[in-house]
Amino acid sequence: MTPTDKVDYIDLDGDTQDLEDIHVIDDISPTSTNGQKRRNRASNSSDILPTKKRVAVKDVIADSIARMALSFEEFIRADTKNLDPIEVYAEVQVVLGLSKNKQLKHVLG
Repeated sequence: MTPTDKVDYIDLDGDTQDLEDIHVIDDISPTSTNGQKRRNRASNSSDILPTKKRVAVKDVIADSIARMALSFEEFIRADTKNLDPIEVYAEVQVVLGLSKNKQLKHVLG
């Protein structure tokens, strides 16, 4: 190593050091392949997360969406139970192309 070459150091041994306290000394030249490899590896977050954890996150999101949809359906059902059939019939009549039988079917539901 020549005196002009410097190496990046990160102190990971300190117990009181948080992620926001980590400082990287960046004196690597742009043509240095070692620095570029380190940067590329650190920027790829998919290498860090295990596959099982990503599947678990997707399941949690899917479950949350299903619960929200069910809650929304229950809200709509509770809100529409109090509708007056005459008001519903008036709204259904506005829809073009519905026969009288289809209109009554939607009103009586």
